[in-house]
Amino acid sequence: MSKKQLSRYVLTDELYALLKQQILSHVMPAGEKINIDKLAREFGVSNIPIRESLFRLASEGFVTVIPFKGMFVAEMSLKDINEIFEIRTQLEELAIRKAAPRIAKERLQQILQELERGDTAGAEEDSEEKAIRQMNDGLHGTLLLYADNFNLQQMASALIERIHRYLNLHHYKIDLEAERAEHRSIVNQLLADNTEEAVKAMRRHLQNSYERLVANFK
Repeated sequence: MSKKQLSRYVLTDELYALLKQQILSHVMPAGEKINIDKLAREFGVSNIPIRESLFRLASEGFVTVIPFKGMFVAEMSLKDINEIFEIRTQLEELAIRKAAPRIAKERLQQILQELERGDTAGAEEDSEEKAIRQMNDGLHGTLLLYADNFNLQQMASALIERIHRYLNLHHYKIDLEAERAEHRSIVNQLLADNTEEAVKAMRRHLQNSYERLVANFK
């Protein structure tokens, strides 16, 4: 790969991350038509890396491509939430079964300690989304890592990121106490080598998370 090709890939990765963050934070609101020429001027680049980044985001469900009309920031809806959780539940149940025999007890204890530190740190309104992201990285990210399946990790992680887009809505109130309690339940079952009970605890956690999200979105 030439230096020119390499720099193009690096640039596309950077633009992809920037555009994703703008979508997640609602700087680019749901349903907005994306003006590629305008973005290219703002970032001081050609249209090519912008377009490549947007197609990558489209593959993850953040952008919608409508033939002959253009690209749009993906809409947000109850149907989207339903579909995300329907798929995510199946993926995370698979992940926990695959990961359970591989996760070191020390790592599980570390997750519990992180949850305890979160309890005593307090939950300022502007840090709630950051706290839930750290919790998800700690438990769900660990499970996906130890599942040792790259495609599973990629698919589930993309769905979790799409959920964070809903959590970033200005009126959403995150129940951190409930989230921590549910995470503890999953970890404690894994520490006790009760894989199927851990799967049930994960299923309850995702159902509760779904219900909390839907109640806030309406």
